[in-house]
Amino acid sequence: MSSPLDSRMEKVEAKAQKEQDMMSCTSENELLAWHAKFEAFPFFKTPRFFKGAKITLRLLTVVTTFVAMLFMLTSHQSTTVLGTQLDARYSYSPAFKFFVYANAASCFFIFLSLLATIVFYLRGTCPTNKCSYLFFLNDMMMLAMEIGGCAAATAIGELGLHGNSHAGWGSICGYYGKFCDRVTISLAFSYASVVSMFILTVISSMNFKENLFN
Repeated sequence: MSSPLDSRMEKVEAKAQKEQDMMSCTSENELLAWHAKFEAFPFFKTPRFFKGAKITLRLLTVVTTFVAMLFMLTSHQSTTVLGTQLDARYSYSPAFKFFVYANAASCFFIFLSLLATIVFYLRGTCPTNKCSYLFFLNDMMMLAMEIGGCAAATAIGELGLHGNSHAGWGSICGYYGKFCDRVTISLAFSYASVVSMFILTVISSMNFKENLFN
């Protein structure tokens, strides 16, 4: 025979199972509701929407990479420390120079792909599967390059902002505030381009997959 404690445990387990079933039903109902909302706007599934999204994202990437490169190129400041005049320029750091090269390359090649996308938009869809693959490959390579440039510049920027107490390296942003501010703005625009290129790469992969199996 079951003890009162066993009966109480069975009731608790039954109640927990019932609550779990109710939560599962609620989640399924929410998913169905969101699916119904999506189906109510079929425009977001049309090729025209994806073409517009690609053009918008490529234009946004061109602007953000160009602005990031411009701020880094113009980030220089002179100051006097202990009677000695010192300069801070992006060209003094190999990481910042690579950051500029990465943004310049991304801006140039994404701009070329933007022009090609506009041409295909005016003429129709991308004609061949090879064309879709080239778009996807271009976007993926530029995304990887941009991430590398951001990572390198962020590491040096963090070192300049906070220094390294273990190595005895002090912060320089207390002396070169204007220089550090422009580097920070440049990094912010560059990270914005990373987000737009990531979304663009996902869309390009979807188009390549669609053309591959059609």
